[in-house]
Parts: sequence; structure tokens; C-alpha cells
Amino acid sequence: MPRPIRILHVLHAFSHGGLENGIVNIINCSPEHLVHELCFLHSGGEFLQRLTRPVVYHELHKQPGNDVRLVFRLRELFQRRNLDIIHTRNWAAFDGVLAACTMLRPAVIHGEHGRDMADPAGQNRRRNLARRAVAFRTKRLVAVSKDLYLWLKQTVRVPEKKLVFIPNGVDTDRFRPGRNLTLRRQWGIGDDEFVIGAVGRLDPIKNHAGLLAAVRTLQASGHKVRLVIAGDGPEREKLDGLLRLPFDPAPLLLGACTDVEQVYPCFDLFVLNSFAEGMSNTLLEAMASGLPTICTAVGGNVELVADRERGILISAGDDAALTKAIRTYMASPEMARTHGVNARRFVVEHFSLEQMIRRYVGLYESVA
Repeated sequence: MPRPIRILHVLHAFSHGGLENGIVNIINCSPEHLVHELCFLHSGGEFLQRLTRPVVYHELHKQPGNDVRLVFRLRELFQRRNLDIIHTRNWAAFDGVLAACTMLRPAVIHGEHGRDMADPAGQNRRRNLARRAVAFRTKRLVAVSKDLYLWLKQTVRVPEKKLVFIPNGVDTDRFRPGRNLTLRRQWGIGDDEFVIGAVGRLDPIKNHAGLLAAVRTLQASGHKVRLVIAGDGPEREKLDGLLRLPFDPAPLLLGACTDVEQVYPCFDLFVLNSFAEGMSNTLLEAMASGLPTICTAVGGNVELVADRERGILISAGDDAALTKAIRTYMASPEMARTHGVNARRFVVEHFSLEQMIRRYVGLYESVA
């Protein structure tokens, strides 16, 4: 058996997100010689319950704003845990990279999985200067989409020899085509309703407000459409307020779902209306579930959805285009079925969970 490799994953928290879902998959599917730990700059979350192997985790309860002491606390943690690799992810965990810069070892990997509303296009000069400055300390920088890879290379100007492209993967056995009419009826959805689904973190960058506006427009013109949103996050209170507007039938806000593979078969259509994306795990799950999809032409979305072949692409923030695309699928059930079949086939061939795990295992073994 290969020697143990101790890996500490540093991230903000552990709930309601594709990044967190990817870490769960890596830990659960890794070979035994990879020993994983988790460090949450803020706190853990319900995703801890999804881990199928024992994992040590650390919660640092970061104070709001700039918490200078956090870097020193991270350094002390890194030294104490006898690590081979520190794997940080996204700007929210950048304190972990700063702490590692005060040490000669262990090896550091930093992953870019997507951007937030503070810098959706990745053009913030201060952040990019910081990313470039600490690139000397990182062994590899992982991009989960070609869009993020090119951004790191051309905008941030990280040396290409340090860059690695590892797209997200999805369990195509867990997420597969089917219909869940029983759950639809339990939710009170009529057989004649066209169900539009969205799954993921309730965050401003996902633009659920635009999706709600499109649904209201469709209902006002006589279409019997039902919106179902699964997920939780900082936008929950705002969305609860928007749901008080007149809808008929009323949208369903399910909150966080642990059995999300049962939710996709309730949908007739999946929508991802984001302003920016890395490579969306929920989009991969919906495609693996054989659903037609409408998504914005941003980030990794364009690598997954070939327009009018595996779904429909629209411009970000264009509520009218979203409304029109939904109408297109409602009027063309055969097109919807064809796009869903094509999407499933594409994901099975190119974005399986096994392929992703194999690439991460190879990365960890190469830098340890």
C-alpha cells in the first residue's frame, strides 16, 4: 500500500454549495492512503453528515471583516497537524494561502471553483495581485473550467506550468433519468403543471430573483408553470419576501435537500440563471438526470451546454430571454426530450465522478 498522504482542505464553511459537494465526493471516493482533514475558517455545516469515512475537522470561527489573527492561528494549525498538502479553495479561503506563505512546507494547492458577486468577472486588481504574488508558494493552482484556467493564465498571469485543469464530475449512477410523480403529488403539484427546477446555494450570484420574474411573466400570460427551488443560503430571506408576490401556482422553496437525486426527477426543466459560474455541480447533476436545461452563457456553462443541442444558452441577466427559452421547451416536448438525452450522454462520456477522482488522486500523489 502507498504511504499515507495527509491533506488538509481549507474552506469557509461546509454547507449548501457545489464546491462543498465536490469535497465530499473527493473524500468519500479517495483510496485509503489519502488521509483527509477539513479546516473551516468560519464553521462546519450539514455536509459533514454526508461524509462516509471518519474525518478530523477544525472550526476557527473567523470574525467578520479582516481577522489578522486568523493567519497566525492557521499557521499554528498547519504546523501541529503534520501535513503533506494544504488544499485551499477560492478567495474566501485565501487566508489559508497567506498562512502557508509563512512556512516552507507542506505543499500548497489552491483551487478556483468560481467567483462571488463582489468580483463576478475576476477583474478586481487587488485580489489578482494577491493571487499572483502568492503563486510562488503554491505547487499547483486547479481550475475547474477552461474559462477559469484561461483567466488564471491571462488575467491573473499565473505561470502555466503551475496550472491544472480538473473539471468537476458527477455520480451518473446516483443521478439518472426518471420521473418522480409520487413526490410531485406530495408537494401538491398537479399533473398538468410544467415544473421548472433550480437547485443550489441561494446566493445573489445565482440570480433566483430573475428566475422568479420570468415565472411570474409566464403565469401572467396563462401558462401553468410551477417553480421549485431546492437549496439554502444568504438569499433565503430575500426570496421569502419575493414569494409573497402574487403567484399562481405558488413556487416551492424546499430548503436544503439531502436526497437531491429524488428532486431532479420531479422537474420538467432545469434552470441555472447565474451571473457567473465556475463549473456547476448542479448543472452536471441535472444533465446526468436527463433534463433539458436553460443556463446563462457564463463560465463553465458553455463547456457543458451546447446551445440547441444539450440545452439553451441565454445572456446573464436577460429575463426576457429566459422567459422565451422556457416557452420554447413548453411548446416543444420532443426537443426537450432530445436535449435531455444528449445531455446525459455527454456527461457520462466526459464528466464522470470516476474521472474527477482519478485526476485529484494523481495530483495529490504528484505534489506530496
